Order: sequence, then C-alpha cells, then structure tokens
Amino acid sequence: MNQYLGLFKNPPWDFALVLTLIAVAFFWGASKGKRSIGFIIINLYIMLALWPFFPIDILTAGRTPVETWAFRAGAFLLILILLLLFMSRAFDWGGRDGVWWEVLILSILAGGFFISILMSLAPPGAIEKNILFLNPLVLNLFADAQIVRWWTILPILGVLFV
Repeated sequence: MNQYLGLFKNPPWDFALVLTLIAVAFFWGASKGKRSIGFIIINLYIMLALWPFFPIDILTAGRTPVETWAFRAGAFLLILILLLLFMSRAFDWGGRDGVWWEVLILSILAGGFFISILMSLAPPGAIEKNILFLNPLVLNLFADAQIVRWWTILPILGVLFV
C-alpha cells in the first residue's frame, strides 16, 4: 500500500501523464459538458478503427523501439486532433450538460482508453521488456490484455448510459 501512496508523493512521468490526462478531460468536460467528452471517446474509437490503414510502419522502419513508439503516438495524436477538428464542424454544441460526477466518470474512461491505445502503439516486446521505463502500476492498468479489453468496452458504455 505504501508503494502506491508513494506514487502521489513523488509521481513518475507516466503516472503524472495519466493523472494529467484525466484532469484535462475533467476540466474540459466541466467547461464544455459531457457531450464533448463523449464526442472525444467516439473519435478515439474511430481512430482505433482507422489506425491500421495508416502506413506509419514505413516511416518507423529501422528505428529504436522508443523512437517507434514516440513517433506512432505523436502521429496518432496529430491525426486524432485533425479528426476532432473536422468532425466538430458536423455537430452542433449546445450549452453545458451533465453533473460533475458524470463528467468525472467520462473523463476517467476517456483518459484510460486513450492511455491504453497509446500503450498498444508500442512495438512488440517494448512493453514486456519495459524498454519505455513505465511504472508497474501503469503497466498493470493500461497494458495488461484483460484490463485493456475493459478500457475498450467501458468508454462506449459510459457514453451510452451516463
């Protein structure tokens, strides 16, 4: 238990990134409403479906696993932002909606789903050998195959039922 409490006292970069993503999603949802977080979750699913069709592996050939992961994650994020910009024009955004706990749940689900997608972009063996020097808690929560399935299923259920 003390090892997990120590994460909050002196957090490693990957754990701080997870907390930052959840906080950003929460404050985004608090200002824009839960529909905007649902919109981001839907776009993450669209990107997950489209990602295999982008020829990123041609550009990352011959690179180290860390460089390959960083390039894939950066390309994924750039294409996601472009998709969000183009798709947002098609939707009419009303005022804020949702109470704080709905926004918090959707924020956690969106952040967790995004981190699990970023972990899946790592080259084979980079996660098992921990070449990226990730925290064991982050590896267990976002790279374990059984838990990743839940990170894939729960956000869409959150959009549907919260």
